[in-house]
Amino acid sequence: MIVKYYQYERLDPSVELFIRRMNELKYRNFAAKLLDRLLHSPDFNMEDSVKRTIAIFRLMGIPVREHISGIYRSDYNGIRKDWKLSEFACSLIILTSDSSKIQVKDIQNELLDYLGLE
Repeated sequence: MIVKYYQYERLDPSVELFIRRMNELKYRNFAAKLLDRLLHSPDFNMEDSVKRTIAIFRLMGIPVREHISGIYRSDYNGIRKDWKLSEFACSLIILTSDSSKIQVKDIQNELLDYLGLE
């Protein structure tokens, strides 16, 4: 048998850890893909969304640097500012996006549905 059960049908802690990590990876990829779609929507403003998310982190007492950090990237036009975001920050940016566009609302609803909140 692949999965070793303890008494009362509990999974081995290493298997529980593996499953939790796989779910985190799946969630991270999902949130990142949704954020990428949001970045391409017409009236999305990343700077304002990041500022709102930072404000939420500060209100909740969550260290911002663990979830959001500014980075710089080089492209055809020179060096530009970008963001390194945790999956938690990606989700907050998606959920706090201030737009009336149906495309943005669809992305927000898709995340809520994925999290089982809709």
